[in-house]
Amino acid sequence: MDQDEAATYERARRLANLAVWTVDLQRRRLNSNEPEDEKFVLRKWADFHFLVVALTRLRRAAVLAAKVRSIESKIKFALREFDAALPNLKKMRDVAEHIDEYAVDSGKDKRISRKSLEVGLIDGETWHWLGFKIDTSKAIRASTQLFKAIKESPSLLKKGAQQGAAADADKRCR
Repeated sequence: MDQDEAATYERARRLANLAVWTVDLQRRRLNSNEPEDEKFVLRKWADFHFLVVALTRLRRAAVLAAKVRSIESKIKFALREFDAALPNLKKMRDVAEHIDEYAVDSGKDKRISRKSLEVGLIDGETWHWLGFKIDTSKAIRASTQLFKAIKESPSLLKKGAQQGAAADADKRCR
C-alpha cells in the first residue's frame, strides 16, 4: 500500500467516525424530547432528514475506504450488508436532495408524487416516508457494523503492505 492509499484510508476512517457518531446523535434526538419541541413541532421531522444525510455520509466514507485495494473486498461486503439493511436510503436521499424538482412533480422517479413529500408516519423506531421506511434501530446496527469494518481494516492494510514489501524484495532478488 502506498502513502496515498494510507492517507485515503485514514481520511475515510475519520469521515466514517464522524458520520457514525452523527447517526447515533440523530437516533437519540429522534427518541427524545428537546427544548425546542414546543416551538418547532417539526423538529423530529428535520432530525429524520439529518439522519438520512448522516447515513449517506457514512456510506460515502465507506466507498472512499473501498478505494484502498487491500481492504476493497472487505469494505464492499460491508457496504452490501449496509445497503441490504437500508434498501431505501438512496431513494430517500435523492428525493430530499432534489426536493425542488419533486415538489413540482419533475423528479427523476415519476412514482414519487409531490403529495407525498410532506407526509410521514412514525411508528416507534420506524420512520415512514415516500412509501419507504427506515427502522432507526436497524440503521444504528448497520452503521455500527459498517464502521467496524472500516475501523478493523488496519490489520489488512498491514498485511497488504507486508505482502507488497515481500513482493518488492522478491523482485530485487531475481
